[in-house]
Amino acid sequence: MSRGRLTEQFTRCPSGLVVAPPGFGKTALLAQVARSHPGPVTWYQARPGADQRELLTALGYPPDAPAELAGASGAIQQLSRRRDTGGGEAAGRLVVIDDMHLLSPAAQALAVRLGQLAPPHPLVLIGTRPAAGLPMAAMEASSTTVVNADALRFRSWEVEHLFPRLYGTALRPGIAVPLVRVTGGRAAVLSLFGRAVAADPDAAQEQILTDGLFGRAYLEREVLAPLPDRLRRFLTETCLLSRLTADTCHALTGRADSAEMLYSLAHEHGVLRAAADGQTYAAEPLLRACLRARLPHVLTDVELARLHGRAGGGGGGGDRQDPPSSAVRRRLGTADWAAPLRAVVAGTPDGFPGRSEEQVTGAGQGSSAALLVQGVAAALAGDGTAGDTVRRALAGATEDALVVLSGQLVRVALAVLAQGPAGPVPYPELHRIAYDAERLDLLWLSRAARCLLGLGPHPEDAGQPDVVLEECIRLGDAEGAALAASAVCLRSVWRGRPGIGELEEAVRRFRALGWGTLEAWGRAALAVVEAAHDLPDAEPRAAPAEAFARSAGVPGARALAIGAMAMATPDAANRAELLEAAWSTARSARLPVSGLRSWLTALASPAGPAGDGATATARPRGGGQHTTASARAHEAPPVPALTVRCLGGFEFTLAGRAHDWAKLRPRAQALLRLLAVRAGQAVHRDQLLLAFWDGAATPSTLHNLQVTISSLRSFLEPERPRGGSRLIARQGDSYRLVLAPGDVSDVAAFERAVRDGRRSRAQQRPEEAADAFRTALDHYAGELLPGDGQAEWVVADRERLRREAANAAVALAEIRLDQNRPVEAAEAAESCLEIDGHRDAAWRALIRACDAAGLAADSARARRGYSAMLASLGIPPSGMLSHPM
Repeated sequence: MSRGRLTEQFTRCPSGLVVAPPGFGKTALLAQVARSHPGPVTWYQARPGADQRELLTALGYPPDAPAELAGASGAIQQLSRRRDTGGGEAAGRLVVIDDMHLLSPAAQALAVRLGQLAPPHPLVLIGTRPAAGLPMAAMEASSTTVVNADALRFRSWEVEHLFPRLYGTALRPGIAVPLVRVTGGRAAVLSLFGRAVAADPDAAQEQILTDGLFGRAYLEREVLAPLPDRLRRFLTETCLLSRLTADTCHALTGRADSAEMLYSLAHEHGVLRAAADGQTYAAEPLLRACLRARLPHVLTDVELARLHGRAGGGGGGGDRQDPPSSAVRRRLGTADWAAPLRAVVAGTPDGFPGRSEEQVTGAGQGSSAALLVQGVAAALAGDGTAGDTVRRALAGATEDALVVLSGQLVRVALAVLAQGPAGPVPYPELHRIAYDAERLDLLWLSRAARCLLGLGPHPEDAGQPDVVLEECIRLGDAEGAALAASAVCLRSVWRGRPGIGELEEAVRRFRALGWGTLEAWGRAALAVVEAAHDLPDAEPRAAPAEAFARSAGVPGARALAIGAMAMATPDAANRAELLEAAWSTARSARLPVSGLRSWLTALASPAGPAGDGATATARPRGGGQHTTASARAHEAPPVPALTVRCLGGFEFTLAGRAHDWAKLRPRAQALLRLLAVRAGQAVHRDQLLLAFWDGAATPSTLHNLQVTISSLRSFLEPERPRGGSRLIARQGDSYRLVLAPGDVSDVAAFERAVRDGRRSRAQQRPEEAADAFRTALDHYAGELLPGDGQAEWVVADRERLRREAANAAVALAEIRLDQNRPVEAAEAAESCLEIDGHRDAAWRALIRACDAAGLAADSARARRGYSAMLASLGIPPSGMLSHPM
C-alpha cells in the first residue's frame, strides 16, 4: 500500500530517520522511498557490531579512507567529496541504512554525521529500532525528518483499504476501529490477523479478534523475548493495570525504580506508549492479553494471589483506571451530527457536538464552545470574520479535546475553502485530527476529517468521501451522509470536474434535512456549474438560487448565485452590472472578492458537461455569437511562490506548502512575523535587537540574532545549502524578507493600494481612486497580527495600518457620495466604523448616504449610533453640525 503521507516527508530534507519497534513497517517504508527516488540508491543492511570502516566501504566511499578520521567533521566532508567525485553518480543519490541500532556506537555516530551533510551530498535515510545509546538527540536537533511509531501505525481507514487488496476479503463493517485499537496499528500484527481470517473465512472476524491468538507468538518472540529479564518481569507484573504511572506501579509491585522502568520500556525499547503528559504509559491491548497469559507461568501461586489482591484492593488501581469510553466521554454513535448541525444550520447555534444546549449556553457566550459554534454559523453565512472567531475559540480551549479537535477541523476547512482548489490542503493536520478523534471515540469528527482527506494529493485517500458516505448510509446517519455528499462535490471541483449530478444529490440531502443554509450554497454552486455548461435553462435557474439565498439570509451564497446569473446572461452590459453586484454583496458579507472570483473560476471548469455522468447540451442563446461561460469566468491566478498574510491573522505558505511551526522556537517565529510585516523592506538589526533582546547589542545578543536568522533560513528552505537562502537576505546590518515577482504580501498590497488611491484622488481621478481604496479594504482582513497581543514591536504598526484602513474607507464613502452612489457609500462608511467606531467623518458619511438612498430606518439607526458615540466621549450633540440631528 502506498503511504504517501509518510514518504512525502522525505522529499525535501537532507536526512530522514524512521524509528519504531519491530513490526511497524520501517523497512517497507524505506523501500517505498527508495523505489520512488529518481536517482541512484545505495542500500546498506546493517550487521551486528559493524564498525566505521565497514559502513564507509558499504556506502561506496574510498576503501583507503581511514576510519579513525571519521570522528572529525572536516574529515567527513573530505571523504564525502571523494565519494561524490569518484562515482560520477553522486548528484541525487539516496543512501539507506536499515537497522542502524545493530551498528557499533562509533558507526552509529558516523551514520548520523553523514546525514547532516548538506546537498549535493547524498540524502541519508536511516531505519532503526529504539535502543539505549542511539544518537537521537543529535538527529532531532538537526533538520532531520523523523517518522516514529505513532506515524507508522495504520489508521482504521487505511486498514479497510488495505485488506481487500492483500487478502481478497473485506473487513466486516465496524471492525476496523477495534482492530486498530487492539493491535495498536502494528503492521506485522495486522498482517497476522489478515492471514488468520484468510485461513478460516467461515470464522467470525470479531471472534478471531477477541481470541487474540493470531498475534501472541509474534509478540512473545519479537517484543518480549529481546527484553532484559528485569524489564520483562516488571512488564508482566504490571499487565493488570491498563494505564501505568510510577506511583501505581510502585504500589502494585513495590519497586522503587518504577519510573526508570517505565521510561526505559517506552523510550529505549518502544514497548509502551507514552501519553502526552510524559508520566502515563500504556501497552497495546493485544500485548496486555499476551502478558496476562504469561502470568501463571512466571509467578508462583502465592505471588499471583498477592498481585491480584493489590490490584483489586486499590493498591494499584487495577482496571478501574481505564473505564470504558462511555464512562469517560459519551460514546457518539449514529446521530452524532444531528443536534449541533441542525442548530447551527437552522440559525440557532446554541448546541455543540456531544453537549446539550443547556451545557453550551450555561458555559457563557464567551466560552470556547459557544465561540466555535458562532464561528461555524458565521462561516456558513459566508462571513469572512469566521476564522477570527474560530481562532478565539481555540485560544481559550486548552483542556477540552472535543472543542480543540472540532475547532482545528473547522479552521482547516475554512482555510481550504477560502483558498479554493488552487490552494494547498493541510494534509498532515487533517490526518492527525482524524486519528486523534478516532482515538478519543469521536467517530463522527474523525469521519468529517476523513472526508477532507479526499482533497489531498495522495491517491490512497482519494476515495475517503465515498467511503464515509457509504458508512453514514449504513449507520443511518443522514446528517453525516449529507456532509459526505458535499465533500464528494468538493473533490470533483478540486479535480477540475464539478459534477451536476453530485451537486443535485447534495442539495436533495440538504433539503430533506431542512438545512436551508447549506442548501443555499449548494443551489448557488449548481447554478454556476449549469451556467458554465451553457445549459438552455441556466439563466432562469440562477435567479431562484439567488432568491433562495437571499431569503435564507446567506449573503455569501447569494453573491455566488449572482455570479452565476452574470455568467448565464448573454448581454455584456447586464453581465458587468451583475458581476459588480456580486462583488458588492461579497464585500458586505466581509467575504474576499478574490475568493469569490476563484470559486467562480473553479466551478466554471471547462472539463466537460458533467463530471459524474449527468448530461448537458450547450447551444448559443438568442442567435448571437456563442461565448462559453468558462471564457467569461475570471482566470484562476497561479499559486504564488510565497504568500504572507499578517492582517487578521498570520499565514505563511511557500509554494503552496504550509509549515509545522511547532518545530520552530517562539522567538524565531516572532522574528519572522516582524520581517513579514515589513516584507520587501530592509529591517536593521538594531530594530530586531530592540524588539526581541531589549536593544542590547552585545556579542551574545548579536550571536543569538545570527543563530535565530540561521534557524529561520534552515526551517523555511531546508533544501538550500548554508548561506544560499533566497527568502531572508542580508544587506549590511539589515535583514529583508524577499518578495520575488508574483509573491503575495497582504500588508505590502494594502499599503500600495492606499498610496495608489491617494495619488489618484489628488490627481482628480475618482474612479481609479475608488477602485484602489476598495482593493485596500479587501486586503485589510482585520487588525495586524492579533495573535501577538500587545507586543511592543507590533502595536505601532497595527495602529498605523488601522488608521490607514479607516481613512481609505472614509475616502471611498466620500467618493461614492460625490458620484451619487449612496448604497456603496453606506457600505464603505460601515466598513470604516467596523474598524474605528469613533471616526466622526464615517458617521457623517453614513447618515448622508442613508438619507440619499431613502433608507429612513437605517438613517435613524445611524443617528442614534452617532449620538451614542458622542455621548461616550462626553460630547453633546451640537446644533452646529452640518447634518440634521
